[in-house]
Amino acid sequence: MRFLEGVIRVSTKSAFEVVDITGQVETWVETNNLENGILLTYIPHTTAALAVNENERGLKEDIINFLKELTKPEKGWKHNLVDVNAHAHLANIIVGNDRVIPIAKGKPALGTWQRILLIELEGPRERAVKLIYIGE
Repeated sequence: MRFLEGVIRVSTKSAFEVVDITGQVETWVETNNLENGILLTYIPHTTAALAVNENERGLKEDIINFLKELTKPEKGWKHNLVDVNAHAHLANIIVGNDRVIPIAKGKPALGTWQRILLIELEGPRERAVKLIYIGE
């Protein structure tokens, strides 16, 4: 049994943004010679999220617009009396901050169109994505 932890860093450029981090995750898996197991991807931030979905420009815009519609950044949320980012916290609750990715034969076992996406909800920021591997 093998256990390994790591971190990848992502600099976002916009207040709302969807960033494909699949390549960075694949590089980490390859660099560490991981074979078969599971990889927990976890973002230790409450104003960003992780998803597995297609990296298509229109869909990425739809994701942001959908989350804005649901969380209404302009609404007078009570948390905004403390810090004007309630919408980001609410979107994090909807999407989530972790994903488990199977690793098979040294690669993330993703579907044809699946990519690992970091969703920035209060950028621009420097984000850390923690990687925890358990496997062979």
